[in-house]
Amino acid sequence: MNHPRTASEFLRASRYGVLATQSRSLPGYPFGSITPYVLSATGEPVIYISTLAEHTRNIADDPRVSLTVFDPADAADPQAGPRLTFLADAYRLAPSDAAATGARYCRFFPAARAYADTHDFAFYALRAVRLRFIGGFGQIGWIEPDAVDLRNPLAEVEADIVEHMNRDHADAVHTYCRHYFGVDPGHAELVGVDPHGIDMVSDGTPRRLTFDTPADTADTVRGRLIDMLRQARQATAV
Repeated sequence: MNHPRTASEFLRASRYGVLATQSRSLPGYPFGSITPYVLSATGEPVIYISTLAEHTRNIADDPRVSLTVFDPADAADPQAGPRLTFLADAYRLAPSDAAATGARYCRFFPAARAYADTHDFAFYALRAVRLRFIGGFGQIGWIEPDAVDLRNPLAEVEADIVEHMNRDHADAVHTYCRHYFGVDPGHAELVGVDPHGIDMVSDGTPRRLTFDTPADTADTVRGRLIDMLRQARQATAV
């Protein structure tokens, strides 16, 4: 099993994790809180947190954190499913980086747009120190950051691809949901694209559809999307 590649896809497919910070009020004790995240163009998990929150105050004193990611679908037996702990140093994004990453974050989590009105939320990125991935029995190990490539070379064109698909090919997004996930949503939209797949939301449920082979240009992504749509329509016609 290729741990780095599997860990990378697990991080791409997940949306939430447990953020552990160093408690300021009780030194030496970890403080855990559930937080959404998205991956930035450089592949760092990005969180959107209030300056009034306990974990933000903890980060201000000590930036050493961890983000533990697991699959909620494994709720019946969480220890049987994959999980990953991302040890990192947290830092606040500069305004220019926050603007670009913030747009992506708000596509994945639209409710976050309202938080900006409170003026006390900010984007923080997690710079990897080491990762611990557990994929199942016998699939356990530490991973160094340089072994996990989470960068998105499509970042500059991602918003255009997403807008184009949702505006001109909304029927295709619905077809992906019906064929690949077995649901017929009332509302479905594309929210993200990277070389390894697309992220969608259907009736509030996040769904990730991976490519058979990576696509690192807009043209190759277009080809993958057309191929997947053709396969879905052919299966429906049978």
